Amino acid sequence: MSADAAPQLELWQFRYAMYPEKARWALDYKRIPHVRRSVLPGPHVAQLLPRFRYKSTPILVSDGQVVKGSANVIDYLEQQFPEPALYPTDPAQRTRALELQTWFDDAGGHVRRAYFRDFLLAGGYAADILSTGYPALVRRIYRAAFPATQMIMKLDMMITDRGADEGLRRTQEALDIVVKNRGPSGYLVGDRFSVADLTAATVLAAVAFPPEYPVSFPQPLPAALERWLARWSGHPGVEWVREMYRRHRGHSVAAEDRNG
Repeated sequence: MSADAAPQLELWQFRYAMYPEKARWALDYKRIPHVRRSVLPGPHVAQLLPRFRYKSTPILVSDGQVVKGSANVIDYLEQQFPEPALYPTDPAQRTRALELQTWFDDAGGHVRRAYFRDFLLAGGYAADILSTGYPALVRRIYRAAFPATQMIMKLDMMITDRGADEGLRRTQEALDIVVKNRGPSGYLVGDRFSVADLTAATVLAAVAFPPEYPVSFPQPLPAALERWLARWSGHPGVEWVREMYRRHRGHSVAAEDRNG
């Protein structure tokens, strides 16, 4: 199916989150027109759970079909919009790319746990990032209520010191795997961009803050985020993340990005 002939897709997302970014990037990479429905972390549960019986993002809706989770979204897009492909054509390379996607998807939860321990310390600044794109009044209310949202997020993501410390270890491991597996072309599998690179770069975007990421971070950064970035700044995997974003992130092809 060509993007021009396809029905318009609807992506339910957080504007700032790794797995929605993975789905957004796939849609943009394939130049598939779509509408984005952005929800606020915390209040999103009341919007998504009754509608989809699911409270996580991303969720892709197409002709009444509901696809939940970033790996499933990419698989659906590969079937419906095969070019440009994110799955390698060579069977062995495809198997390897999907293995790496699974590994990095699993690592993502740990990376997120470590990152959000520091990110949430930024308080109102973090609230402003999470509410990007919302009207000023909504953002002020969200900021005022953010201490309660912080508590909910910590419980939901199981952010404890022990869990976050394990997340630091997994983040280091993820960066090491990138460096170990990148080939002469810079890609993790074969000589072209694939779902493996997309997933790894998205999961590790939090250690690199690539300029091409759709949500920007106003300067100066809070001290907690400066410390977080400094922890990883010397690792060559950080530059790999930035290079993947430079090469392949591109511009949004969303027909509309409206608040859910």
